[in-house]
Amino acid sequence: MKNTLARSKPIRTRDPERTKAQILEAALNEFVSHGYNGAKVHQIAKSAGCNARLIYHYFDNKERLYEAALRSIYSEIRKREVALHLDTLPPEQAIMRLTETTFDFFENNTAFLSIIRSENLLGGRFIAQIPEIQQMSAPFLDNISDVLKRGHAEGVFRAEIDALQLYVSIVALSAHHINASHTLSATFGLNVSGSDWRRDRRQHVLDMVNSAVR
Repeated sequence: MKNTLARSKPIRTRDPERTKAQILEAALNEFVSHGYNGAKVHQIAKSAGCNARLIYHYFDNKERLYEAALRSIYSEIRKREVALHLDTLPPEQAIMRLTETTFDFFENNTAFLSIIRSENLLGGRFIAQIPEIQQMSAPFLDNISDVLKRGHAEGVFRAEIDALQLYVSIVALSAHHINASHTLSATFGLNVSGSDWRRDRRQHVLDMVNSAVR
């Protein structure tokens, strides 16, 4: 699978923002590979090319560093979604664009799925302590709801589609084959990680979402 998190380069401590960014990049790699409990601060420091004390200077402790990593990955997907400007698109196009973007994001950012799986194993307790994640997510959900209402008013969408239910369904359809690629491949004797299968999967997801909202 692809992993878009590149290996960190040695950092220059004279540039605090650059230093923090490269520490965070190294931390993301470590949390993705080993989860919160398995991640080691000394390994993050080694990967970032800095002293562990510098990590504690900028992030206080491992918990704060992990929270910064979660905040960073959620910010990335929310920024991509906001950049879609769903409010400016016709309802049908807006939902298809949202589905395409969600599918492609997970396809090309398996690190995001890995760290979210890890957080789920922890009961979501760290995300619950980061109010910014909910604050950045709520307006986007409102945007989806507005698109659905516009679509119904125009006679192209059915009534009373729940925005959160729809978004969760899009996420599930876009991510399950990645999260369970090994077991699905072994169970059905085919490679669900292959480019042809993934291309067909993408179109299947678009067709399902399109049918669900009409």
